[in-house]
Amino acid sequence: MGVLTIALLSSLLVMTSYGSHQTYPGTSTRPVLSNSEAEILSEENYLQGWSVEGISIPSTPDYSVGSTQTYTDIQQAVNAAINAGGTSRKYIAIDPGTYAQSVYVTGSVPLTIYGTGSSPSNVSIILSQPADMTVSAYIDQVNPDGSRYSSGDPGYKLYKSCASKSDTIGTSCSSIFWITASNVQVYNLQVTNTYTSNGVGQSVALKTDADKVRLSTLNLISRQDTLYAGSNNDGVVQRVYIDNTYIEGDVDFVFGGAATVFTGVTFKAVSDRHPSGAIVFAPSTVPGNSYGFLAINSVITADSTFKSSQKVNLARAWDAGVSAGDYVADSSPNGQLVIRSTEIDLIINADAPYATSTSKRAYSGNNDTSRDLNDNTYNRFWEYDNTGDGA
Repeated sequence: MGVLTIALLSSLLVMTSYGSHQTYPGTSTRPVLSNSEAEILSEENYLQGWSVEGISIPSTPDYSVGSTQTYTDIQQAVNAAINAGGTSRKYIAIDPGTYAQSVYVTGSVPLTIYGTGSSPSNVSIILSQPADMTVSAYIDQVNPDGSRYSSGDPGYKLYKSCASKSDTIGTSCSSIFWITASNVQVYNLQVTNTYTSNGVGQSVALKTDADKVRLSTLNLISRQDTLYAGSNNDGVVQRVYIDNTYIEGDVDFVFGGAATVFTGVTFKAVSDRHPSGAIVFAPSTVPGNSYGFLAINSVITADSTFKSSQKVNLARAWDAGVSAGDYVADSSPNGQLVIRSTEIDLIINADAPYATSTSKRAYSGNNDTSRDLNDNTYNRFWEYDNTGDGA
């Protein structure tokens, strides 16, 4: 069917390597994995039996979106594909252009949603939608005349969950592109939440809340909470594979509870709102799950301000649902993160590469040579074979 197939980047990527100076077991500030520990925390184990499907681009899509196409609204095409039902993958092509609209992907039909431009920025899905947006403003923005999300539509339940809130919409409902359907692929487009006012506030560009989601060749741009990768519900397996993608933000701009592999991804911290500092990752992994976020063969960088000041934290634990001082080891979430074979620019806060958690739990790294990688009395943040002046 496909005239173009995008394979797994991890098998194709060739990086320039200058050699890593990171040595086992590292320090309590920056623990480093041994070779045998790195084998345990491998991409294959993070995927937990999921053989990630390549992305095939057909010569003729099932649904087309654009000013001259059958559908001018992405949500309309998504609804049509979901309503058609079936178990075979359906393809939605989006013409180059700017789409000021939300996209909610629900149901159980495997979908591939892709831009037809020469680069991700050619198809721009863009809104300003902060977590503290009022419900009335949200309704006016995403469903002004009631036609985009109507009772019975596939995305209506998500929309209604946001439109029924009593005051402001909250973090999840700030998502511009929201995926709750498994086996979804998104390729070659840009999603931007443009909210930057007041220097504070969450504004999600893309959220996944499903299993076996592949995101490839995307630009994901916001400030706080740019990418929300999965829930941290105990017993719910959510796996996400992200490759050849650019992610930009400032505070916790890659966060969530899914087992997520990032390969060939550029993470860029920006300083326009918070020149005093930035935090890249904020995983919220359930304590019984050994696999949170894995960044491999990637790049962690920042704008010129942070390259001068070195005030970026690699991560902090998002202790979801835990109030200050209430963290309980082996009960509360304990974010898990591995950064390996990745180039880290000279942007990292040398005094505190990893920051205090969201529940004010002080960072505690484990550099004991007889350590348990899942000892939840410590943070589960690890590095291995990284390069660059910030490694």
